[in-house]
Amino acid sequence: MVAARELRFAFTFDDYETALGLFRDVFELETIMELDSEGARGVILRVPSATLELFDRGQGRLVDDIEVGRPLEERVRIAVNIDDLDQATTAVMATGTDPQADAVDTPWGDRNRRFQTPDGLQLTLFQSPL
Repeated sequence: MVAARELRFAFTFDDYETALGLFRDVFELETIMELDSEGARGVILRVPSATLELFDRGQGRLVDDIEVGRPLEERVRIAVNIDDLDQATTAVMATGTDPQADAVDTPWGDRNRRFQTPDGLQLTLFQSPL
C-alpha cells in the first residue's frame, strides 16, 4: 500500500484569467504558488477540504440526469460545496460560466446547480442542508 499525502488535479484552460477569477476569487482559494515561465502562467491553489468521487458510466448518467435532466457524458466535473446557492450562482455567472439547468433538490438532500465554464469544464455548486 502507498498512502497518498496529497492529490493534485491539473486543468488547462484557454481562458486562464477567467478560470483564475472563478477558482481563486469567487471561491476564495488560497494561492500556494504562482508559476510564470517564458510567458506561460499557472497557479497552485489550496483546496480547504476535498473528496474524490469515482463513478461508473451509469452513476455519471444518473447524476447528470438529476442535476441537468439529461446525460452529458462528461468525464470530469468539479463540485463545490457553498453556503448560499443563490449568491454563489450570481458570482459564478459573473465569470461567464453558463448554467446548464435550474437548481434542483437531489435525492441525497443537497440543493445543486450545474454550470459549464467557458472552457467546457462541468461545475456543480451544492448547498448541503443546514
